[in-house]
Amino acid sequence: MSAISDMISEPRFWVLLVFISAFGLILSEKIHRTIAAWFGCVCIMFLGITMGVKDHTGSSGVFNLCKDVGSGETKFGHLIASFMADSSGVVCKDSLESLMLSWIHFDVIGLLLGMMIFAALLEISGFFEFVAIKAAKMSKGDPWKLLVFLGTLTPLLSLVIDNVTAVIIIAPVTVKLCNRLEINPIPLLIAEAILSNTGGVASMVGDPPNVMIAATAAGIPEIAGLFGFIGFLLRLGFISFLAWAATLAYMRWYYRDWTESVPTHVESLMEQDEWDAIEDLRLLKVTSVILTITIVMFTLTELLHLGIHIHALALAGAGIALVAVRPEDTELRHGLMHTVSEKVEWAALLFFAALFILVGAMDNVGYLKDLANWIFDEFGNNHVMLAVAIIWISAIASAIVDNIPFTAAMIPVIIAIGEADPTMDIAPLFWALALGAGFGGNATPIGSSANVVTIAISERSPQPITTGEWMRIGVPIMLITCTMASISMIIFHGTLYSS
Repeated sequence: MSAISDMISEPRFWVLLVFISAFGLILSEKIHRTIAAWFGCVCIMFLGITMGVKDHTGSSGVFNLCKDVGSGETKFGHLIASFMADSSGVVCKDSLESLMLSWIHFDVIGLLLGMMIFAALLEISGFFEFVAIKAAKMSKGDPWKLLVFLGTLTPLLSLVIDNVTAVIIIAPVTVKLCNRLEINPIPLLIAEAILSNTGGVASMVGDPPNVMIAATAAGIPEIAGLFGFIGFLLRLGFISFLAWAATLAYMRWYYRDWTESVPTHVESLMEQDEWDAIEDLRLLKVTSVILTITIVMFTLTELLHLGIHIHALALAGAGIALVAVRPEDTELRHGLMHTVSEKVEWAALLFFAALFILVGAMDNVGYLKDLANWIFDEFGNNHVMLAVAIIWISAIASAIVDNIPFTAAMIPVIIAIGEADPTMDIAPLFWALALGAGFGGNATPIGSSANVVTIAISERSPQPITTGEWMRIGVPIMLITCTMASISMIIFHGTLYSS
């Protein structure tokens, strides 16, 4: 009894309880996940207020307002922290509220917001519906060809915009096409979500976990040059391509009866002119040009060491696009900002911010350091096996919880592992995290945000996706792709993935 009493009296126990409870609410879907996550944040603040905080004088409390200026800061954050630090190199927040805000990765949210604005403008122009109709016509109504076309389009989109946005754009159009052809949309929707995650693995901007990894690596001089836009494509592009091929092969086998079905109303689809889907050609052209320039700048800032972060480029490009597009329709032109704002997934951005706070609380009270110590004790003697272990730990954990909060939790763990063994190259560990979180998120409907969005969109059709159906596809694909990633890590650990 005394052990239980001591545990309950420990302040950090209550942080863990709030964390587990918040995730329980998120997974239960009893209330909206954003509300559940922010309720957890409110409870975290309540704990900080009632149990106090630990400041630089050493007074006890549930949270610590002070920390060393560590290598995990981004360059900008490290610079600001240096101004705030005292002579011992310790930086202190002046309040619980500022501490909690410091846990939010605003660079990740900024990048997602910028790319969502670009996606909203392209959607308003009719571009994505144009592409979907074109793909359907190229398939001539053949379900398998349609799956291949759309299953190739989404990972390609995920190379330049985040996979959540790609699914938000393509999935609703897919449901409409399947309703028109009177075919089951489930194989197409699952393929689009899984392959958008697969494509996102190869891109710095395509998957939120990759954005977080790149932002962290930018503050670590020894590895900063590896984790740019080109770095992700060079190191993870080939394994992402192999995963795409393996996924299509498995889905071809699993849905072999569906691929042989004969859709109806193919003739009316073939007669449809895809150009009729374009609502504003000028808006499409201007947005496409500015988006292309923005993506080129992602590459140039890495090659030329311009010192501009990609979230700043994304927000700047989106701002310029909003000024430059000037739709032809007068009503749309005057209401453009309102229309774009309606299409931005604000609830998703708030959800990510809340998750960062929940994970930041776990980090502040030491749970992530405990996890780092366990991983290091179990696998630290073999650096290659340590990286492979992180692939599988990340994959399994990402299948249980959304890969975004898990990545936020694992980043400081990897940094702590590097601090425990200064001779270790932590670059392969970050690549392992990207692979595990990206491929592992495919296993379940809640493994990634793209999956959650796809499930919600499928409910608009007569045949919504069930958890069992998803896992019969997702779990084998996770096992296949993570095995491929492990083999790749073993082969290229000391070369391609190392600094």
